[in-house]
Amino acid sequence: VGTARDDVMSTTAMRSRLLANVARETWRRASSRTGRHGAKHPVRWRTAASSSSSVEVQETETFGDDVHAQHRILRLDAPRADVHYVSAGDDTAPTVLMLHGFPDNHATWRGQIPALVRAGFRVLAPDLRGYGRSGKAAGVVAYGPAPVTDDLAALLDHERVDSARAVVGHDWGAAVAYAFAARHPTKLQKLSVLNGVHPAVFLDFVLSNPTQFLKSYYIGFFQLPALPELVLSFADFAMLRVVFAIDPAKPLERSDVDELVDACSIPGALTAALNYYRAAGPAHSLWSDVGACPVPVQVQWGARDRYLEEKIAIPPADVAPLANRSIVRHPDATHWVQWDEPDAVSDALIEFLNEK
Repeated sequence: VGTARDDVMSTTAMRSRLLANVARETWRRASSRTGRHGAKHPVRWRTAASSSSSVEVQETETFGDDVHAQHRILRLDAPRADVHYVSAGDDTAPTVLMLHGFPDNHATWRGQIPALVRAGFRVLAPDLRGYGRSGKAAGVVAYGPAPVTDDLAALLDHERVDSARAVVGHDWGAAVAYAFAARHPTKLQKLSVLNGVHPAVFLDFVLSNPTQFLKSYYIGFFQLPALPELVLSFADFAMLRVVFAIDPAKPLERSDVDELVDACSIPGALTAALNYYRAAGPAHSLWSDVGACPVPVQVQWGARDRYLEEKIAIPPADVAPLANRSIVRHPDATHWVQWDEPDAVSDALIEFLNEK
């Protein structure tokens, strides 16, 4: 029996390594292609030389029992996209910019917004480009690090925030946060990451580590056109509803799941969310070189994450030289650490924000 089991495990490992090698070679070949003028991966994003902006003030929402947040939409000229966000706390308080992941929106921070405001901070929590009520630019290249982070820089500019006390990111929001720190280093003082990784580190690791490669199987599926949208939206987004029901350690309330699904069902939202993965994929490779993070980094990690390996949680010194080399670990939390351990996450975040 033992020999048979060993043979099966050996065969599985060989298959995993083979898949990883095939994917790595495919990625290498795609990454070595040249553009019309011989340049690798010509980036077709151009920041507008000048732009105007205005804000539409919308409804008010209460987080916790006593923290009132205002929904706003920042209207931006193309090529930037409109940004829907909530603003909570005193406008003169130190600002924390909070970035959600896939397939989420600003409401993922419902457990942290009240604690941060009570601790004396202001929170700006946007829907990332393409998500929820934010603008949905057409095309995959519109979801590379430059356009996504430039929207956020415009948001801080409009809100007269010279430098946020911190940018906080979960999942894809962490990748965006790393890119924001690299592209706009003067606009933040610190960075806090929740179950997310530096995109360049992840892309290198996923092609060399069979375990992470198998955990990331869905990323390959998301590269396909149209089919992922059909599968994820089938039967009133049944697949997403199942994920939200069984994936977190503490399943979301039905009303919260309905809110998430409603945001994903806005025309164009699901395609936009998937375009982040496509922009990072071998056909575009826009997230493979976002640059180094020059500010202090805190990493909080739900140890029961089924999508990411903990060994790449802390970026190497050449990518984030000021990163804390120890993880704030939440042993009973999943990938959705901000949902599973809202108080513990908030406490660790506030402690980090208050450090000199």
